[in-house]
Amino acid sequence: MGGRLYGQGTLHEGFVPRLVGLHQSDGYQIPFAYPRGAPLVHLVGGRGSGKTALLNAVQDAYNERVPLARVDLAAPGFGEPGVAELSDDDVPNASHITHLLYLLAYKLGLDVGHFGKPMAFPRLSLGLLVVTAWRPLNSDEADVRPADLRRAEAELGDFITAEDPDVKRRRESLGQWFDVVSQNLPQVLEVVPGLAGIAGIVLDTARIQLLKGEPDRGALAWWGERLHRSQGYQGDSLQRLFQFVRGFRRLDDRRRTAEEHLVAALLDDIDGNYGRLRRLNRKPRPLMLLDNAHTEVGQTFTGLLESGYAPSTKDPTRPVVIATRLGKGEEYPPLRAVAGGATPASRPLVLGLPAIEHGHIGEMLGTVDYPEHLPRLVARYSGGRPASARTLADAAIRRVQEAGAIGTRELLDAAAPDLLTKLLPQPAMRDRLVLLSAAVDEETRRGLWTFAHPEDHSEDLVAARVREADEYRTRACLDGDRALDLLLRHRLAATTSHDRWRDTHLRLRSLCDPSGTTYLHHTLALGRVDEVVCGLHHRFTATPAPQWLAALNDICSAPHPREDYRSPDAADAFSCTACGSEGPGPHHDAVNSLVPIVWRLSDPLTLAPREDDLTSVRIALETLYGNKTAHAAYRAASAAWPARLRAGVQAPDLPISEGSPS
Repeated sequence: MGGRLYGQGTLHEGFVPRLVGLHQSDGYQIPFAYPRGAPLVHLVGGRGSGKTALLNAVQDAYNERVPLARVDLAAPGFGEPGVAELSDDDVPNASHITHLLYLLAYKLGLDVGHFGKPMAFPRLSLGLLVVTAWRPLNSDEADVRPADLRRAEAELGDFITAEDPDVKRRRESLGQWFDVVSQNLPQVLEVVPGLAGIAGIVLDTARIQLLKGEPDRGALAWWGERLHRSQGYQGDSLQRLFQFVRGFRRLDDRRRTAEEHLVAALLDDIDGNYGRLRRLNRKPRPLMLLDNAHTEVGQTFTGLLESGYAPSTKDPTRPVVIATRLGKGEEYPPLRAVAGGATPASRPLVLGLPAIEHGHIGEMLGTVDYPEHLPRLVARYSGGRPASARTLADAAIRRVQEAGAIGTRELLDAAAPDLLTKLLPQPAMRDRLVLLSAAVDEETRRGLWTFAHPEDHSEDLVAARVREADEYRTRACLDGDRALDLLLRHRLAATTSHDRWRDTHLRLRSLCDPSGTTYLHHTLALGRVDEVVCGLHHRFTATPAPQWLAALNDICSAPHPREDYRSPDAADAFSCTACGSEGPGPHHDAVNSLVPIVWRLSDPLTLAPREDDLTSVRIALETLYGNKTAHAAYRAASAAWPARLRAGVQAPDLPISEGSPS
C-alpha cells in the first residue's frame, strides 16, 4: 500500500515502534516510550507532503499484528467501502462521531493473530445502541417505524420509567426489544446506510452486556456511575442510560457532552481489554490512524480524545493515535524531535513533516541519464513536497525513455497540469488562480480580473472573486508557497497566446505607477529589456544601493513568455534620460549587462548558469560599485551573487546587504 518514504524514517522506523511497543517488521517487543500512555501524535504537512504515505507505511507494518483502525476523516463513509456518508449532524439518532465510533469499534475488535482474544467494547456498544435504536417517550418526531418495534419500545419504556420496576420482567422486555431491533436493523439504521453489518456486531455485544448478570454490573454500571456524576440523570443505571439519549438528541451542547461520554467509553473499553496478564506480558498497544484530522469532524474527535486522555488516578492503557493534519509543517517541531530515545513531553505532540531533500530526488530519478542540475529544478517546482517531486521525476524518466533527452519546458508542460490538479483540486478555483498569478498585488489582481471578465461590473463582485480564490488557496495551506506560484505562472504562459500575454501585462502595467518597481516588472515580462535598463539606470543615480538592488531583484523575477514571443516594440529605440548627450557610459552598460542575465538566470526552468554569465554579473556589479563607499552593497553583491546564482538561487531571493567599503 505504502510507497517509498523520504525523510520520515525517524518516525516510522523509530518512534512509532516505541509508541506501540513492537518493532515495525520483526516480532520482538520494544520498551514503551511513554510507559504511562503516549500522547496523541499530530503530523502536519501540506498537500503532497507524505502524510497519507506515512500512514500507509504504518498500516502495512502493523496490520494483523496489533488491533488497528484506519479511517479517512475527509472521505465519504470515512473511507470504508460500502458505508455511506452521513449528510449532516442534524439527525436525531446519529452524528458523524457515532458513525466514526461504530467503525472504530468494529475495526479494533477484529481478530488479530498472536494478540489473543479480540478486543471487546461493551461500554461503547451500549451507548451506541441506545443512541441509535432508542426513541425517547413523548418524542415529537414522526414515528414511521414498524409496529412491532414501536410496541416493544413502549413496553420497555414503561419499565424504564417505573419507580420500582420488576427487574426480571424488565430484562425480558429488554430481550424482546433487542430481538425486534435486530429484525428491523435496516430501518433503525436508515440514517447511516451501510452500517447494518457493522452495527449488528455491536448490537450482539450490547445485548450480552444488558441481559447478563445483575443490572448494575459491568458496562451498565460504568454508564450509571459516569452519568451519576453528570447533572440531570436520575434512577438506576439502566434508567440513566436511556435518559442519556435525550441529551444526545438535543442537537446543541448537550450532544457534544453525550459524544464525550461515548468517546470516554471507547477509551475505557480499550483499557479494559488490558488486564493483568496482558500488562505483565507488555502486549503492544492498539493503533488508531486518522487521516485528514484537520476536517471539522477530525478536530471534534481529536479534541474529545484529548479530553479523554486527561490524567487519572491510575495509568490506563491508551491507544496509539496518529493523526495527520493539513497545515504548514515548518511551523512545528520537525520529526527529528523524536529521534533516538527522545520523548517530548508536550500533549498532544504536534510534529511537522520534512521537505524532501536533493538526495531523495536523485533516488527518484534513478539511473536515467539526466542533466546534473535536474534535481535542482525538481526541488524548485515541487516545493519540498515528496508527491510533487515524484510526479516530476516520473515525468523526467518518461521523457528520457521516449525522447532520449529532457527539455525542461516540455517536462513542465507535461507535469504541471497533474501537479496543479493535486494541489488545487477545484477546477474553477485553479483556473482563477492561474489567471491571477500574473499580478503581484491586490489592486492589480482586481484590475486583471476586470480585464479578463468584463461581465463582472461591480467592484464588490470583482473583489469577492479575487478574495474567494485567495481564501481557497489559504485553506489549502498554500498561501505564500513559491513553488505553487511558479507552477501557476508556467501554466499561464503555456495556455496563453502571445497576444493575450502582451495584453495581460500591458493591462497590469497600466495599473501601476510608472515610477514604481511593479511597472518595470511587467515591462520586463513584455520583453522590453531596453526600457527596463533605462528605468533602472535612471534610478541608479538617485537610489541607495540596497534599495536599487532590491528593485532589481523584484523586477528580474518577472515571468518569461514562451520562446517564440517577440515584443512588438523590441526594435524601437528607447532614450535613457540618465545617459546625457554623450550616450551610454559604463554604468548604463553595466545595467544593460546585468538585467538580461539576471532575468534569464531567474527563469525557473534554468538548470545551470554558464560561467561567463556569472563573470559578467560580477563585473557589472563591481562597475556599479566604482570604489564608492556609498555603493558598498554593490561590492558585497558582486562577491555573493555569482556564487548564489551558481547554487540555484534566483530573483527575488538574491542576497542584499549594506555591503562593505573594503
